[in-house]
Amino acid sequence: MTVTRDVILDLLPLYFAGQVSADTKTLVDEFLRTDPDFARMSQRFDTLLKAHGTPADGGAAERRAFERTRRLLKTRNQTIGMAVAYSLLPFAFFFRNGQIEWIMLRRPSVAATFAFTALVLWVAAWIINRRAVTPRS
Repeated sequence: MTVTRDVILDLLPLYFAGQVSADTKTLVDEFLRTDPDFARMSQRFDTLLKAHGTPADGGAAERRAFERTRRLLKTRNQTIGMAVAYSLLPFAFFFRNGQIEWIMLRRPSVAATFAFTALVLWVAAWIINRRAVTPRS
C-alpha cells in the first residue's frame, strides 16, 4: 500500500498533538523525511494549529471563548437589571402623612440622578453586549 500526502495530512493534527501510536509516528516521520517540501509545509501547519487551537487539544480554545462570552453576558444581564431598577426608582412612591407621594414629583433632582445613572448603566450594558458578540482577533 502506498501512503499518500492526503493520508499523512489527515494524521498531522493527531501526530503534532502526540496522540498517535508508535507505528503511526514512525510512518509519518518516514514520509516527512522523504518529502522535505511537505515536511516544511507540515511544520507551518503545526505552527498554525498551536496558534489557533486544534481539535486534538480537547476544545480548550472553544471552552475559553465560551467562558469569556458567558461571563460577559452574565455581567451584561446584571447591568441591565440595575439599569431597569434605576429607571423605575424615580417612579417609586412613599407614604407621607397618610398620602402617597411620588419621588419624581417630590424630588426632581433625585429623579434626575436616577435617570442619569440608568442611562449610564444602559450604555454600559450595550458596550458589554458588543464585547460579548464581537469575535476577538
